[in-house]
Amino acid sequence: MSTAIVVDPTQVQPPLAGLPSESPIMPYDLTIDVFSQMVETGLIPQDRRVFLFNGRLYEKMAKTRAHGSIGASVTRALVRRLPEQWSFWPESTIVLDARNAPLPDFTVIRSGDLLGRVDPERYPGPADVGLLVEVAVTSLRQDLTEALEQYARALIPVYWVVDVPGRRILVHTQPRVVEGRGTYALVEIYQAGQSVPLVLDGQEVAWIPFDELLR
Repeated sequence: MSTAIVVDPTQVQPPLAGLPSESPIMPYDLTIDVFSQMVETGLIPQDRRVFLFNGRLYEKMAKTRAHGSIGASVTRALVRRLPEQWSFWPESTIVLDARNAPLPDFTVIRSGDLLGRVDPERYPGPADVGLLVEVAVTSLRQDLTEALEQYARALIPVYWVVDVPGRRILVHTQPRVVEGRGTYALVEIYQAGQSVPLVLDGQEVAWIPFDELLR
């Protein structure tokens, strides 16, 4: 049973001193620089899966058994096929812009100068990314709306959504920005019995049987 609270309008407190009554109290938006400092100094515990979305901090949900299983398959299938100049970046921060630093499930990045360093100068950005993958067990709506819009707006070239309940893989390519919003011009759906192209820098480097990724 819920309890209703009746507010007496004569008892409502006046606005905080010094703030105009017509101006709301505005939240403080974080930037990637502040977020990075919070992580590096331990203010955000390093065992927490925290990311920056539109200037706010969020924590990713715990993984289901299916997410762990499919994630392991995606890892195995991709790592063994990557050319030497590309590397696997599992569930680690990438920077899309000053207010957005997501934790994609998997990213394929240029090996470049980011790997193997004790103190890298930066996180990977859009120009470093060849492929981004999200495994959707309970997050399909978000992966195909807010996340997709962000990735397309940052011009991430190839975006896979592994739709576990739907038994399909959606491959998004040709990112573009239309009236300030990101979208992908081409979406291809792969299902059992097919092979998914691994495309990096516009080149097909491998074809991965669907059953290696999701079965």
